[in-house]
Amino acid sequence: MEFSYYPGCSLKGSAQELDESFRSVSEKLGVVLREIPDWTCCGASSAHFVDHYLEAALPAGDLLKAERMGHDVVAPCAGCHVRMKAASQRIFKEPELARQFPFQGKIKVMSGIEMFHLGEVMKQLKERKVKSLEGLKVVPYYGCLAVRPIEVVEPEDPENPIQMDEVLELMGAEVLSWPYKTDCCGGSLALTRTDLVVKLSQKLLDMARSVGADALVTMCPMCQANLDTRQVDISKAAGRVYHMPILYLSEVIGLALNDPRAGSWFEKHIVSPKNMLASKGLL
Repeated sequence: MEFSYYPGCSLKGSAQELDESFRSVSEKLGVVLREIPDWTCCGASSAHFVDHYLEAALPAGDLLKAERMGHDVVAPCAGCHVRMKAASQRIFKEPELARQFPFQGKIKVMSGIEMFHLGEVMKQLKERKVKSLEGLKVVPYYGCLAVRPIEVVEPEDPENPIQMDEVLELMGAEVLSWPYKTDCCGGSLALTRTDLVVKLSQKLLDMARSVGADALVTMCPMCQANLDTRQVDISKAAGRVYHMPILYLSEVIGLALNDPRAGSWFEKHIVSPKNMLASKGLL
């Protein structure tokens, strides 16, 4: 199984552990990732606010390159995935864009969660799983961009997505029920309205703790960064200590596959999951 791979800016910067874990576990599952050559920024999360043309033009160039490669394209970052899907839809609606970017729609634009949930990938995960994650209690956090805008992402269930849940369950983790799967963490307000990010992120962490979660699992670099880096601020505001690991789905898959590089991914986290995972015999 082969895909064109669009890492995007975050995976080359603040979310290197997502890039590293996604590539590593894909290789272990027999999935070949061909990075799009000379890819450019997709514009997330600011271009669609400031320039209607660039909103589509930036990811459209990468779509054309991926289509020439001849494989469906996977974008692990939720923001990149949305921008690429939105651009592909606009090209078919706007003749001027279509003239400049003759994307024909021969390939699908896929999120990281969708790729891991494919039947063949799930089959390989089941067959190649080295150890069960039994005892690890997690809440899947999809965030906004995994399901919205609905008309762009076209999720099976925008209120209760279950793809990540099923991947986690296949690996033996205990997936806890909680009502904030798709609530907002504050997203791109991280720098402009830190107060809102702290408030919204605290709500998510409080609920995760109340249902007994050991960790939150996500595939959005922005969500991971907000929830991971703001816990010191949240602790100061709340007057109690918050220490909830925020893991990427690909990192959790790496644990089940017994990937020896997992420890290096976790070193990039602000809230280290190492002690928690070690206490459960998973690291």
